[in-house]
Amino acid sequence: MKYKVIASAVVVLGLIVYLSIFIFNKVQEDEWKVQRSAVQTAYEKTILTEADKVETFVGDQPFTVVHGMDKIGQRLIVWVGQDQIYTQMETDGITADQAGQLLMARQPAAEIMRLIPGVLNGALVWEAFYKVMPEDAGRGHFYYDYYNFKDGAYIDTYNLNIN
Repeated sequence: MKYKVIASAVVVLGLIVYLSIFIFNKVQEDEWKVQRSAVQTAYEKTILTEADKVETFVGDQPFTVVHGMDKIGQRLIVWVGQDQIYTQMETDGITADQAGQLLMARQPAAEIMRLIPGVLNGALVWEAFYKVMPEDAGRGHFYYDYYNFKDGAYIDTYNLNIN
């Protein structure tokens, strides 16, 4: 009797794991197709020869951001949009860490959630998504800051809170 209960529990648990993986893969399938297509476009239209990270930036229009290397091992970033493509060597701009430092200089209480290269009004940027907790211990306020990709100049802040 005890063996049947354990065996049934294992079967049910296995089914739950299988269904969870199946559902996750179905949900992500379209995004993975977009990412594969963007990497292929970057290979064909830029000097990118090896991709090692792919991210999605959603601003005025969505861009798939492909990080990788050229044939001599130099790091570069490619922004692939619906009808636009931008390529920059990583050394031609500030790093994600430097963008984070710029944010912390402006907002010392910020909790950085994500830093991603993006395109804002046709300009290459670093987008910093962050949260600031109010002093009264209420709910956190969420913001997007934008910094120029090349020199780190502050561009704008978008507030996601309803006041």
